[in-house]
Amino acid sequence: MDRRLMEAARTGNVDALMKLLEEDPLLLHSFALAGGGCETPLHIASMAGQLHFVQQILKLRQHQFETELNQDGFSPLHIASANGYLEIVKELLKVVGGLHLCRLQGREGRIPLHCAAIKGRVQVMKELLNASPDSVEDVTARRETALHLAVKNNQFQGLRLLVAHLNHFKKEGVLNNKDGQGNTILQLAVSRKQYEASSWIDFSCHP
Repeated sequence: MDRRLMEAARTGNVDALMKLLEEDPLLLHSFALAGGGCETPLHIASMAGQLHFVQQILKLRQHQFETELNQDGFSPLHIASANGYLEIVKELLKVVGGLHLCRLQGREGRIPLHCAAIKGRVQVMKELLNASPDSVEDVTARRETALHLAVKNNQFQGLRLLVAHLNHFKKEGVLNNKDGQGNTILQLAVSRKQYEASSWIDFSCHP
């Protein structure tokens, strides 16, 4: 990537972006030739929390940067979700195929909801679940649901949200899903001595 473009994305300098495109209208086309695993301006801006730069890149719509996975195996939505950048998440979900982005698998089979659950980004989780209610059922390469990841990372507010979501959509059966090592979220919570969480998980499983 052009270093000036990288710096513009990192700092959110939209004026610099437009100037670079005036100099070279095909500048963004280079990413289409770079193949998979390329760090796009949208990845960098999403990592840096640069909302206006993200909006401008999406407005240009010259390439489908939002579906690209970087060298770490994550899309811009994965990155924004993990960092808790709610407004950027909302912008990315507005694009055509926003529902598809919610269920786009990145490294280790993770979707953006998984990334948000690991970090306890509750507001982002709400947005992702509203956009794609069924994504709560998606699992990683290790057969972990977002609930497994919330328990494993002590993210109890996120876990409560996920349980409430399952109850609302009558998908309580997901609570009994086992990860790759054969553990339900209740078994994980008990083994980690998360007694308060264990009690209301148990109640949700057996109301």
